[in-house]
Amino acid sequence: MKNRILYFLLILFILSDAGYSFVQHLHKPLDGDMSRGVIPVNTVKNIFQDPFGISVITQNAVYPNPNRFFAHYTFSNYFQNVPFFLQHFFSPIDSLYLSCAIAKIIIQLSLLFLLGFYITGTTKVLKEEFLIAVALITPLFQTNGYVGYMGIIDSSVTYTFFYALPCCLLLLFYLPFFNTSFYGKEFISNKFILLLLFLFTVVLTLNGPLLPGIILIISFLYILYHFKLHYTISEFSFVSKTKMALRKISRPHLFFFVFISLLSLYSLYIGKNNSEFINDIPPLSTRYDRLPFGLYYWLTQKLGVPLLIIMICVNAFLIHKNYKNETGKKILHLLKWIVLFSVLYIILLPLGGYRHSRPNIIRCDSVMPITIALIFIYGLSALFLINNLKNIGKKVYVFILIGFSFIYTWSDEPEFTKNNCEKQALQKIADSRDKIVLLENDCNVMSWEKITDPKESENNAELFQYWGITKEKKLFYQK
Repeated sequence: MKNRILYFLLILFILSDAGYSFVQHLHKPLDGDMSRGVIPVNTVKNIFQDPFGISVITQNAVYPNPNRFFAHYTFSNYFQNVPFFLQHFFSPIDSLYLSCAIAKIIIQLSLLFLLGFYITGTTKVLKEEFLIAVALITPLFQTNGYVGYMGIIDSSVTYTFFYALPCCLLLLFYLPFFNTSFYGKEFISNKFILLLLFLFTVVLTLNGPLLPGIILIISFLYILYHFKLHYTISEFSFVSKTKMALRKISRPHLFFFVFISLLSLYSLYIGKNNSEFINDIPPLSTRYDRLPFGLYYWLTQKLGVPLLIIMICVNAFLIHKNYKNETGKKILHLLKWIVLFSVLYIILLPLGGYRHSRPNIIRCDSVMPITIALIFIYGLSALFLINNLKNIGKKVYVFILIGFSFIYTWSDEPEFTKNNCEKQALQKIADSRDKIVLLENDCNVMSWEKITDPKESENNAELFQYWGITKEKKLFYQK
């Protein structure tokens, strides 16, 4: 009876949180990058005309985001189709906000379930252990609370497509490798699936700003781990011992890791011709000078990140002291590699992580891989302790987990009125008979700042007409 009640409560909690998150996403305003990407402006069209960045190699071409074709393609196609489907049931304005919310909640749930697969080693989503794992990490997906420091689903739907979605796809790619390495499961043997995985490497490496760097660090650590594992002291030379260590790595694993690393290097190479940043990046020394400030703010301005790190340390301490069995050792060992990954990632971040919008390099979007890794190791270690603690110790620990989760749930405020002003502005533009509409409000309208010159609303006006919000192109401005 108790198990049935727990099973019901877990499902109810996960569904309730997903519904709450969806409503939060539904009330987010539109962002200032949408108008450039849905119907690509002239500069962005270069990406669609040259998806693999060949012109960068052959002509030294310079244009926005030459190594992010698949992110642009997914984003553009989604918003060229989904809003129109929803308009069969909702108004053009409502269909737009619904499209954003649907995309965000699908990506959020995909990440939650993928992390659940990693934490439990099973794909049986209705299994009690899987539901516990997902319930443990669900509160850590912040929409409003600590989102500026540990956010994964960004307020900006564009950023969600360019940061969270690629990270989701990367987790999907590495899942069979992780299951083999950590859980001892057999690697993929189906040739058709292997072919799809091979083609998937191209999609990943030309998808968003984070993935090439993440892939190279993971590949380096993977090779280092197996080199350390198989390297033996003997009379052979260093070169001979290195070759022998590499030979002991699974052939399919080594092939995929080397191939995707080469593609990542190519992606980084063509990415250096990104016109959006090529002339505006400060010297490397300046970027590294700013890095400590970004790290300091990330760790101290909000409770979310430091509290998660503290809880991981508590879990690691309990496992080290009481449950250092085979699985416990693997978890602690994995934690060390996650720490090493995080250190390397932060050290390398100034090489490509600077933007005018994040001058201190570190922000929730740039450190998203670390946040996801921390959420994963927290869920893995917490589930292990739940399964191994006994009697009063287990009750106390579960009580602590509930309190920990409650802090994140409570901090994630509703904010169900954030786009009211913008929606009213859109309705005024739609209802107005003027071709240039004056908006008497202070909120942004699908922009990063107020639009004071009607010419600056050109792209937005075209997109509003395209979506059917307006019957003709209407420029607008604000005082």
